[in-house]
Amino acid sequence: MSDEEILAVVRERCAHILKVDPMRITEDALLREDLEADSLDLAELHVTLEDEWGPLPCEAFADVRTVGDVLARARELAPERLG
Repeated sequence: MSDEEILAVVRERCAHILKVDPMRITEDALLREDLEADSLDLAELHVTLEDEWGPLPCEAFADVRTVGDVLARARELAPERLG
């Protein structure tokens, strides 16, 4: 799975959960500040990404700040599932 494909999945999931325009979801976008995500939104994002890529550790996204951080963490945690 390419970085563009991963970004497309994250963008679609974030747009749905946060109810924001997908074009606002860039790698540099701050989850809390720019996209107004709260801890429940981030937990829901974690669950939806698990649905897509399989189990991820509970603390996997605890310290992410940007969409780019989510992409990097996903790539790091599930390389065999992401290709």
